[in-house]
Amino acid sequence: MVVMAAVVVAVPPVAAQQDIERENLAEIREVNVVVEELSDDAESDGLTRRALLTAAEEQLEARGVPLGNSPLAADLYINVATHLGSTGLYAYYARVSVQQLATIEGNQLRARVDTWDMASLGAVGQANLPQVEQVVVQLVDLFCDDYFEVNDPPRR
Repeated sequence: MVVMAAVVVAVPPVAAQQDIERENLAEIREVNVVVEELSDDAESDGLTRRALLTAAEEQLEARGVPLGNSPLAADLYINVATHLGSTGLYAYYARVSVQQLATIEGNQLRARVDTWDMASLGAVGQANLPQVEQVVVQLVDLFCDDYFEVNDPPRR
C-alpha cells in the first residue's frame, strides 16, 4: 500500500500583483463561502463539499472575518480539482479566490470577477485525501491575513 503525505506548494502571485489583490479586499463587509462540486471519486474517498464548507466557515469565524450572504457580499470561492492515478495517489489543485461585484467600464454592466486568489497543488495517497481539507484551510488563512492587512480587525 502506498501512502504519501500531502505535498503542498503554494502558488502566490508576483509581488505587485499580490499588493493589488490585497488592496482589492478593502471595504469587504461580509463574505459568503461557495464550494464548487467535487468529483464523485473524491467525495466517495472522503473529501466532501460539506466538510470543505464547514472548515472554511469555521476558519473565517475563528479569525473574525464577517460571514453573510447578502447580494453585496464577496464570495470566497473554493475549487478543488482531483485526479486519481493508477498508483492510488490523488493529484489535486486547490484554489481559493474572492469574487466581487464589479462594474465593467465599457458597458456599465455588473459582473462577479476574481479580485484575489491563491492556489496549491500536490499529491496525496487515496486514504489521505481528506487531508486536502487542511490545505484549503491554509489557503483560507492566507486570505484572512491579506483581508486584515487592509481591514480593521474585529473588536473583541
